[in-house]
Amino acid sequence: MAEIEGGPRDRVAVVTGGASGIGHAVTARLIALGWRVAVFDIKQPPGDQMASFHLVDVREPEAVEHAMDLVERALGTPGLLVHSAAIAPVAGDCLSTAVEDFRTVVEVDLLGSFVMAKAAASRMRTTGGGSLVLVSSAAGLRARWGLAGYSAAKAGVIQLAKVLAVELAPHGIRVNCVSPGVTLTPMMLDSWGTAEPDEAFRRADAQAPIPLGRLVTAEEVAEAIVYLGADAHAITGHNLVVDGGRSV
Repeated sequence: MAEIEGGPRDRVAVVTGGASGIGHAVTARLIALGWRVAVFDIKQPPGDQMASFHLVDVREPEAVEHAMDLVERALGTPGLLVHSAAIAPVAGDCLSTAVEDFRTVVEVDLLGSFVMAKAAASRMRTTGGGSLVLVSSAAGLRARWGLAGYSAAKAGVIQLAKVLAVELAPHGIRVNCVSPGVTLTPMMLDSWGTAEPDEAFRRADAQAPIPLGRLVTAEEVAEAIVYLGADAHAITGHNLVVDGGRSV
């Protein structure tokens, strides 16, 4: 069973964006492994999920701190943070993208990563350590038309994870990043303008061939996140790409 090295042993985790998509898959996997999970999101998760829920905007430090205090009182100090909260990119080139839309994507996807990481790490260091996993995107590794704000924010998340890994290592806190490629989630299908997974695959594969011949699932990304977050005790500062080989 997954366990954090150098941190609390009662397996308490916070998952942002846990109401759907990758965050929901991570929450389900952690619960199956015996973790007690608190979900932070701006919408309610499905009713069948056995996790405590907190309505939180990850851009707001005061709201995040309040929710973290509630988690500590109810479950204990989190030993794992999985930050997957994000918003879909606004399609359009730089000339047609509104500055406010660009700002919103960067605030949610990058600033939110920093706010959550800081809140979690400040508590973990008092209990001997823990683990942070920030969810970025393969879009943060290569240029794609129409994703200026999203790609810039996700590239920033990758570098943020590396800097935090260096700064937090003396406190026994590991920090890693997972960068999914085109993943079968509601947000992905919406951003691709289709409800059909096969059509999304055809479009993605036409832009850059996917060696495995299919899109990855949220559950497969969750496996990678839980591995880095809870099992990979000697790994920190790493960015793991989960994209079916598309990036190569």
